[in-house]
Amino acid sequence: MTKPWFPPAIELFKRFQVADGLLINSEKWQIAHEYHRRRQNVHYQSVNQAGIVCGFAVHLLRKTVPGNSNQYEFFLKFQKGIAIDRYGNCIVLDQEWEKKIATKIATSIPKTVYFVVSYQEPVANGKEVVTEQFEIKERTEPPSENEVELCRIRLTSQRDIKISQNVFAPGDDELDFRYRPSAKWRSLSMIRTATYTDLGQWQEVFADAPQASNLSYLLQSLNSLYPSLEALHVGDSESSNPNLPTDYNLISVTDTQIQKFDAQGINILQSYLQTGGVILIEHLTNTHKIGGLIKAKQDLQQEIMNLEEELIDEREILTEELRSQTDTVKAILDQIAHEYNQKLNTKLQPLTELTNHPLRKTPFLFDQLPSINQQPISILADGGIIVVIGKLSSAWGNNGNLSLSRETIRSAQEMGINILHFAWRRKELTQLAKQ
Repeated sequence: MTKPWFPPAIELFKRFQVADGLLINSEKWQIAHEYHRRRQNVHYQSVNQAGIVCGFAVHLLRKTVPGNSNQYEFFLKFQKGIAIDRYGNCIVLDQEWEKKIATKIATSIPKTVYFVVSYQEPVANGKEVVTEQFEIKERTEPPSENEVELCRIRLTSQRDIKISQNVFAPGDDELDFRYRPSAKWRSLSMIRTATYTDLGQWQEVFADAPQASNLSYLLQSLNSLYPSLEALHVGDSESSNPNLPTDYNLISVTDTQIQKFDAQGINILQSYLQTGGVILIEHLTNTHKIGGLIKAKQDLQQEIMNLEEELIDEREILTEELRSQTDTVKAILDQIAHEYNQKLNTKLQPLTELTNHPLRKTPFLFDQLPSINQQPISILADGGIIVVIGKLSSAWGNNGNLSLSRETIRSAQEMGINILHFAWRRKELTQLAKQ
């Protein structure tokens, strides 16, 4: 898997113990200075994420072909700048640099071209003083681990390259700067998620998926709401076996899908749970009825709280009604939990009864679970299984009709981030225990 960061090599540092009379030669000099350079690079790799520090602006140039004034060639002019790669090397461009766009498209199928910069070790060639070098390349594959992207273009055979009028959604043959990384503090970890498809396979979810799903919208919100976790982007992940979800922190499946799993499919899920993974089950059957009952229960609780102390008789009537409503809700949740307990050999409990569960407090604190369109959701949990009863995921993304309030969306996203954080933390602790 390709990451925007990865840990440095685990190797001991070596340095000289200097004493009077030490004879210095070129080898000892190199060792002494390599120690400081390596410590600097290790520090950057440990706490930072590679990217552009400043500069590296890109200008599009169109020049006529020599000897043919009716044809044009396109160049990119890169301005001065500083960047740092994933190995902690500093890349400095101290003067403007032009590069011709050389890729040719011979078919009707567009091709994405990437322009990247990388650090190059200087060659001495007998010189006493050498300057660290860089290389700006044009390539048709995504940037490698030691390269920093400057821009990309989705080229067609027309090659009429231009500046995009909509920088948030560049079209074909337009400069695209959306994927330029900025140097910054790195996140705690990457999180990988997947959903179950109607084809019976696990499909990885990316934050910048071309066809955004509710889960991909949630992954996008990490950058603003909880940057300690980072989602993968298209091209960051190597392909995995679609029938083995082992590599994912969280996999999402609906209640109707999981009921169709045979014994072999259930065994795969059980093995996945043992690796520390989390299964998020969206229970969408009869959610309107269940949400209505929970809403009525909450209204009764609020009404009792608002009653004046002297209205004892009315308080007793409402309290008895609340008990009845509570028993009804509990019976329904127990029945749903029983179905999953039998299917997955688990012991699900309502999250409202698990007062110290991480889903209720990390990183966002919840005393009452979110409501979507005035329909409260319910959550059942046990180990790595989370059953969400209600349309929580519908508030993670853009529903199109602007019917959800900002408070509703934010509350739903924060609960979703609690779920992602739980999935990351559970896998991390489980893998540590295995080691």
